[in-house]
Amino acid sequence: NDAVTAAVAMQQELYRYNLTAAEDGRHAFKVGIGINTGQMMLGTLGEHDRMEGSVISDAVNLASRLEGLTKYYGTGILISQHTHQALDASQFCSREIDLVRVKGKDQPVAIHEIIDDRSDGAGAQKQASLKQFSQSLTLYRKQEFEAALAGFDSILATNPEDGPVGIYVERCRKLIASGWHAKDWDGVETINAK
Repeated sequence: NDAVTAAVAMQQELYRYNLTAAEDGRHAFKVGIGINTGQMMLGTLGEHDRMEGSVISDAVNLASRLEGLTKYYGTGILISQHTHQALDASQFCSREIDLVRVKGKDQPVAIHEIIDDRSDGAGAQKQASLKQFSQSLTLYRKQEFEAALAGFDSILATNPEDGPVGIYVERCRKLIASGWHAKDWDGVETINAK
């Protein structure tokens, strides 16, 4: 909970800064935060004259990939299924947004967006559409792309800034146009970028 609490506090402060910056004609900043839960190794690396501490593990690599995915999905905070399972759900609003297979891994991982209306101008709209998003995502994974598209389009009409919804609208349209339907399709998005 502490890492997600800190991430939300950072995004809230950045949101307040950006409101002031906009009033003053300055540029807004965006920060993406990726959080994963797992084992890691902490150690000191380097030579006698130049030593630095570092952490290494698959869990750390996944957190780094999640941070990178915040740009792709247009989200502020992404957490892995491992973090989501350990999270006190009563303290945070979240939604599963995708199943991804990150570079260098065979096993897909569910990723969740933390939604906070005090750090995201569209947060309240995302919270209001949680059920419809979940239903549309289920339809997408069942390869019912037309029905999924209708649900995602409805959300996008009220919240055009919802990055994950925009991605699903695009995916559904491409899949419908191609006539895609396969028994072995698992709905997992393979991400090859770091």
